[in-house]
Amino acid sequence: MKFFKLKKIIPILAAIIIIAAVWLVGFLQGSQWGWQMNLPSPFEKILNKEAPPDLGTGDMSIFWDTWKTILEKYVDRQNLTAQQMIEGATKGLVESLDDPYSEFLNSKENQALTEELSGEFFGIGMEISKKNNNIVIISPLPGTPAEKAGLQPNDIILKIDGKDATQLSSQEAANLIKGPKGTTVTLTIYRPNWNEAREITLQREKISVPTLTWQMLDSQIAYLRIYSFNQPLMFDFPQAAFQIISQHPKGLIIDLRNNPGGYLDAVTNISGWFLDKGSIILKEDFGDNNIKITRATGNGLLKDLPTVVLVNEGTASAAEILAGTLRDNRGVKLIGTQTFGKGSVQELVSLRDNNSLKITIAKWLTPNDTLIQGNGLKPDLEVQNNEELGSYSQLNLTQDQQLQAALAELKTN
Repeated sequence: MKFFKLKKIIPILAAIIIIAAVWLVGFLQGSQWGWQMNLPSPFEKILNKEAPPDLGTGDMSIFWDTWKTILEKYVDRQNLTAQQMIEGATKGLVESLDDPYSEFLNSKENQALTEELSGEFFGIGMEISKKNNNIVIISPLPGTPAEKAGLQPNDIILKIDGKDATQLSSQEAANLIKGPKGTTVTLTIYRPNWNEAREITLQREKISVPTLTWQMLDSQIAYLRIYSFNQPLMFDFPQAAFQIISQHPKGLIIDLRNNPGGYLDAVTNISGWFLDKGSIILKEDFGDNNIKITRATGNGLLKDLPTVVLVNEGTASAAEILAGTLRDNRGVKLIGTQTFGKGSVQELVSLRDNNSLKITIAKWLTPNDTLIQGNGLKPDLEVQNNEELGSYSQLNLTQDQQLQAALAELKTN
């Protein structure tokens, strides 16, 4: 009888054990994956997780393991959004190139860049870049708060309104510096010949990036100052060039000091006025022995005019191209100090949802194969200006030693 009862009890016990085991497994799995229940709804519908078939092979498991761990353990995971994480991951992907000029720009950053290149924005009026892992000033623009505050090329920006700037991209730093008219921004600036960093507070204004100015100097020397190679320059330059020609000058000084550059199309367009048709303006090295040569197609109306070029540490990018091609093609002397050394080509690639990718696609070489990137151009006649002179927006013939040297060079030829 006892044996009969035992036979009936064993199946019941087995069923209980099975149910308990199932419950335990379910509990453990629920503990492991239950964090998904509290995630923001966008995480439930991640689109385009699979790489396109035309991309090279790569193991994405470390990315998804990291993603999962963040959502599982990060203390403020309830505040996360999928778009925020995807955007951050994309920025990290571009930063892995270790190229200071390649950046992922979200829609807001993309709009800010477009406004700046169009020649008008709100801020303090200076061009910045990444150099030696620091945010540095390429040049202050004339008549702007940055210039009036005495900021100079190669000043290092350590903080922006107290925020550490050393880990920012140049575009991220620019976005923090810009802001509504009338508001202020405090920059912590370090200059090599200072004993310590200084805080400088500037009030934001509407910044209209100038294109050029020109005037006749003594001894019938024309002085042409090109401030930047932005879009309006291509429309303003021909008028100025014809006005200069009408004065029948004996020589020309092209002032590219503190010119941060701009559009490649602008500098190739302008170069054609100073060169024989067909002359090499620059070479673009796209890697893998792929060299593109850009030649002058302009009218060459200024090509026979004795010319010198003023440069300094704020001369960068497209300005370095013009200086380099005039020296290589015509033997034009560069006077001043060594240029900034920004000689790479960035292409702005439009991405979905108004985002964009600014990516370095080539490096610039002068016609004689001088690499600009990281090196700059060494002047033929090195002349230092007194620091007290400040910016060069207003001519000062008595104190501007570089300008005096340029005049003397033209008078001797």
